Formats: sequence, C-alpha cells, structure tokens
Amino acid sequence: MGGITVPIVYLIGFILWIWAEIEVFVALGSATGVLLTLIGIFVTGMIGISLLRSQGRRITGSLQAQLARGEAPVASLAAGVSVLVGAVLMLIPGYLTDAAGLVMFLPGIRTIVGALILKRIAARGSFVMGGRMPFGNAAPFGQSRGDRQQPHAADRAADRMPDGATDRPGGGADDIIEGDFEERPTRTTPIDKKD
Repeated sequence: MGGITVPIVYLIGFILWIWAEIEVFVALGSATGVLLTLIGIFVTGMIGISLLRSQGRRITGSLQAQLARGEAPVASLAAGVSVLVGAVLMLIPGYLTDAAGLVMFLPGIRTIVGALILKRIAARGSFVMGGRMPFGNAAPFGQSRGDRQQPHAADRAADRMPDGATDRPGGGADDIIEGDFEERPTRTTPIDKKD
C-alpha cells in the first residue's frame, strides 16, 4: 500500500466510522428527539439478540443435518460466522453498525460474507492478534509447539510394528480367542491370633 501501513489504514477507517456514526446519531436525534434515538439503539440491540437466537438455531440444525449426511457443512458454517458477526455488530451502539449487522442476516449475503471471513481466517492460518500467537511459545493445553504435530505415543509405536502385529500379548490383530471361564471364589485363610 505504498508507504502507509495496514494498521494506520484500519485506524483511519475506524475514526471515519465513528465520525459517521456520530453524524447519523445527531441527525436522528435532532429529527426524532434524543430519547427516541436512544430507545432505537436499545431496540436494535434486542433485535440482534433475537435474530442471533432464531437464525443460530436454524443454522445449527442445518449444520448438524449436513454432518449427519456426511457432507461438508461449508455453507452452514459460513452463514453461522456471518450471523455471529452480524449479531455483534447489532449489539454495538450505533445505527450504521446496526444496518451492517442487519445485512449480515440476509440469507444470500450472509453466506457470501461468511465465506469471505472464513477465507481470510484460513489465509492467516488461525486467529492471530498482533502477529503473535495468543499462547506465546507454548501451545494451548500444555503442549509445546512441536508436540502438536507429533502423533500420540501409541500411534507411533503401532506405526513401527509389522503389519498385523500388536503390542498385546497373544499375537496379531486378527487372532480371535474363544473360550469359557469360570469365576472361582478366592480362599482366605483365617489368621490365628496368638495371645
């Protein structure tokens, strides 16, 4: 981007967005009154929560149905991400963010926007804040970075064995042993106490 770094562009965009939100708020406040403008912000937040619940249930059901059929739930996942972002935008006070959040709930648009968000996340590799992983040099759940790529110790041992062999006593994986068993009561010998 020439000599301008990306964080500066984001900062300028954020400042312009806040300025536009204030302008819309002042215009609505002078046209309808401050009280109605504040009530409108509260109502749009409640609408966002309601839409998140209803659309979230619908998308979750679709996601589960696709997984049950063995399909990749890409469209449902994209729609879910978009609905979540839309709900967050509707909870942020401001009419422009409410409008942007409401657009995220529209069926065709939410899949496209959600796919773009997922594509951006996939391009970055993960959720990264400030270019650093959130756990520093350690991976989550007490693993070191190298352990995340390593298979479990039992899997590594099984990979080193010849085909059909296992580390269990008795032989290979194809051995079937049938038989009957009888449980015998254990005998206990009384302990004589000598006085």
